[in-house]
Amino acid sequence: MTAFALLLAGVVGVNVAVLRAHVAVTRLENEQAQLLARNEALSSQLSAASSVPEVEAAARRLGLVPASGPATTYLDLGAH
Repeated sequence: MTAFALLLAGVVGVNVAVLRAHVAVTRLENEQAQLLARNEALSSQLSAASSVPEVEAAARRLGLVPASGPATTYLDLGAH
């Protein structure tokens, strides 16, 4: 009878451990799904913010203007 009680207690202990592990895995899977969704949202925001129209608008707000003409000027820095 004592051996049976010990065996039963062992089985119950293993079941409790498995249940706890399952709960932890489920929680981590939910957290992973939330983080993946957040990552997608941030990636979308980054793409929108770095689009040409957004960059141009931000530059205008800072007082920057487009360069006039395709002329290129090189500075002589004295290093040869």
